[in-house]
Amino acid sequence: MQNTYTKLNPTEQAYVKAYLEIATAFDRLTYKSIYIFDCIQKKIEYISNHRFFLHNHTPEEIIGMGEKFFHTFIKMEDQPIVSQANKAGFAFYAELPESERKSYTLAYNFHLVDENQNALLVNHRLTPLLITNEGKIWKTLGMISLATNNSPGNITLTKDGDNSILKYDIEADQWIGHSKIVLSEREIQILRFYAQGLTINGIASVLNLSADTIKFHRRNLLQKMEVNNINKALAYATARKLI
Repeated sequence: MQNTYTKLNPTEQAYVKAYLEIATAFDRLTYKSIYIFDCIQKKIEYISNHRFFLHNHTPEEIIGMGEKFFHTFIKMEDQPIVSQANKAGFAFYAELPESERKSYTLAYNFHLVDENQNALLVNHRLTPLLITNEGKIWKTLGMISLATNNSPGNITLTKDGDNSILKYDIEADQWIGHSKIVLSEREIQILRFYAQGLTINGIASVLNLSADTIKFHRRNLLQKMEVNNINKALAYATARKLI
């Protein structure tokens, strides 16, 4: 890890060491895999020590692979999607005022594959971490977790605090605005109780409602989020700060 900043001056070394320590601390608090990527030097600077993401490699080995890691472990059929998502996302960032660039998060799905070509669909989210004096994106913070739907793609941009979402149309090569999903207070309550491990009957008892009413709200939740089970609904809602 030290080799990532040996050419920096002492002040810069201290700065880099500080944010790498913050990344390490944050890593201890989440089950998701995070990484920091240097967009100028085209190298991974930090990566979580999570088995499903590393495919039995050490973080040091993955850092040594650099961009080759993504080309090696992203399913061949999904690589054009990833390439187009990054191209469209960074082109969008380039058109934004510099002050707004850190407010946006780019997200999309792709399959990770291991040496035996076993595939796992993941959701990839990244946001600018540091901007150069010239306004270019220098470092990005990325996060990888299990996807909540069943297909690669689903390329989106969201702005922190904004109730809209931009979805990328690959064929039209353009971003199209949509409204974010809005949950009712009852739906939020039910999701939170599910997160605590309560069953349908348990939630019905706490809320003094019938089990059929809880099932009705659950069915609406799944339809809104376009997922097929409550665990995926929880992951979706958590990732998008809906609960």
